[in-house]
Amino acid sequence: MQKETKRKLNATMHRVLCLCIMAVIGVISILTVMAQTVTVQVKDGENTYSFQVTDYSLKSVLEQAVHAEGMPEVEKDDLAVWNESDLTVTIRRGITATVVADGREKTVNLHQGDTVADALSMANITLSGDDLCTRKADAEVKDGDRICVVRRYTVSITADGETREAVVNEGTVQTALSQAGVTVGAEDLVLLPMDTAVEEGLAIQIQRVTYRDITTTETVDYEIVTKNDSSMYLGESKVETKGQEGERTIVTREKLIDGEVVETTEISNEVTKEPVDQVVRKGTKKKITRCATVTAGGTVYDHNGNKLSYKQALTGRCTSYTGDGYTSTGMKPQYGVVAVDPKEIPYGTKLYICSPDGSYVYGYAVAGDTGGFIYSDYILADLYMDTYSDCAKFGVRTMTIYILS
Repeated sequence: MQKETKRKLNATMHRVLCLCIMAVIGVISILTVMAQTVTVQVKDGENTYSFQVTDYSLKSVLEQAVHAEGMPEVEKDDLAVWNESDLTVTIRRGITATVVADGREKTVNLHQGDTVADALSMANITLSGDDLCTRKADAEVKDGDRICVVRRYTVSITADGETREAVVNEGTVQTALSQAGVTVGAEDLVLLPMDTAVEEGLAIQIQRVTYRDITTTETVDYEIVTKNDSSMYLGESKVETKGQEGERTIVTREKLIDGEVVETTEISNEVTKEPVDQVVRKGTKKKITRCATVTAGGTVYDHNGNKLSYKQALTGRCTSYTGDGYTSTGMKPQYGVVAVDPKEIPYGTKLYICSPDGSYVYGYAVAGDTGGFIYSDYILADLYMDTYSDCAKFGVRTMTIYILS
């Protein structure tokens, strides 16, 4: 009986133990299931998906979000960021943007949330202190955005006698001058081609071109017109009309570069006041002096070839005389002393006497005496000879008396 009782007691204890074990296993199973089920959030732009998962690997979470929650597929250019600490998956969809800089365009691949600074970095574009960008560096980039970078350079501009620095946008010399507010005239000289690309430190020099007209006047000489007058003797003249100078006006145009004259062009030259000719009447009437022909002064050569200057030449009949005594001037009579009419040839006048053709030469003489012939127009002069035979040989001859200067 004891054995039976003991057997029953053991069986009861066994069943109780089994029940206890089963209860513990059930509790553990419940706790395990509870421990593996978690709530996750998937953020896709403006949409947020929240659900429970037991497998919260990134792949499993994304699959459930797409298939169970209706989220669009995650493409290869998209980026999924899994924050395991707060069980959140952030989807950053792939986007593109165009960066324009340094004359080139470059399309870069980005993700939602990236900034302009990220786009510039992807395009390998670095901004210097003066460069400009169409968007702020921390601005978020949207799909299809166009980001433009404008380079800025410090250049020097020399014009109008001074040099100054200016910060200008990239471009050409022409655009740089416009930005700097420098006006270039149609004929001004820019010492660089206007299409030269701007770069840091570029020196631009402008030469100003101006013009000015200069008016000057010159005198115009008058002509001397000679008219013959038979009522006047040879050697006599008279101004009938006094000459007056005219005037010529000349206009020249000077080209100046930075104030320096580099070119002069005559643009007009005309007589603005006509000159008045001077009219001179000259005598043509020959003087008759003691049957002598009077001619104007000039030069003649003596019997030795010496050149003589004379004021007047008288050509007429001459006689000769000889003897001792004294002349009317007190001079001793001798060869070379000739008797003249002192009203026509003053005493002391130096003379040179020869025949008109030079075949007979009396030579140098001086007017130093007066003869009785002065009361007749037949004889021009009486030439002293050393002997009577010389006088007879001379006789009466036509001679030319040169009145020396």
